[in-house]
Amino acid sequence: MTIENMIKCCDNLTPTENQLAQYIIQNKEQIQKLSIQNFSEKTFVSKSAIHRFCKKIGVDGFNELKVKLVQDIIIEEGKEENQIDVNFPFTSNDSQGIIAEKLLKLYEASITDTYKSIDVEKLNKSVVLLHNADIIDIYTHAHNINVAENFQDKMLAIGRIVNCPKSSYEQRCTATASNRKHVAIILSYSGRATFLPSIVEILHKKGTEIIWIGRVGTSVVPNYIKHHLYISDRENLRNRISQFSSHIAMQYMLDVIFSCIFRMDYERNINYIQEVISIVDDRNINEEKNL
Repeated sequence: MTIENMIKCCDNLTPTENQLAQYIIQNKEQIQKLSIQNFSEKTFVSKSAIHRFCKKIGVDGFNELKVKLVQDIIIEEGKEENQIDVNFPFTSNDSQGIIAEKLLKLYEASITDTYKSIDVEKLNKSVVLLHNADIIDIYTHAHNINVAENFQDKMLAIGRIVNCPKSSYEQRCTATASNRKHVAIILSYSGRATFLPSIVEILHKKGTEIIWIGRVGTSVVPNYIKHHLYISDRENLRNRISQFSSHIAMQYMLDVIFSCIFRMDYERNINYIQEVISIVDDRNINEEKNL
């Protein structure tokens, strides 16, 4: 994850730390040449406060911050050479072959961005919560319902029930019936979906753990949502052809979550699939078992 995204992931920065964050984002190249003393003098912030800021965003100290910034600059320069516009990835003059190639690059970029945004410790906490939950409820809307139902189908294949209420009425009823044995997943790229505040408030009152999946730096998500998983944030909210990037990024994140849950009971899940496959799949198929 880039330093800029690591900063965006911190919801509890003090005014002084926000001042440091803005200086770092606006002066990446200059900071490489500064000592911590020089940096302290330029920002009018003590060295101890700088160290605390570094720890808070996830780096060990100022020297590691500088190393990460150099790496980020190198990555950004490399991206510019083969940059794909995820909002308008093709033009009216592109052939079918060019469109196919550009969407391939878009998918690769979106998944790579999302992979780099994964905090393994946060991912593990979310996976353990979901693995131990009696019931998983997914709250989302619009095109993300397709992603949610795909996850629901995968989980059902290993004997796990996942609810995907679609209408506002179903979502409110499901949230009202929730409790501490449930875990809720919120899928919202922007964090601004109008259905969110009332649902999240109900879940919070019910003591249900909430995992929110969306783009980095969404400050509108309530503070009492403790579990955040981030996806690529390149896509505009309105100025775009379609949700190419956010869709594939959300799909990738949920596939990662499913795979991690599957791994926790790997042998049991493999055996379950083998036991039920002849019941749930009535096609006349004869093939070697690779499981």
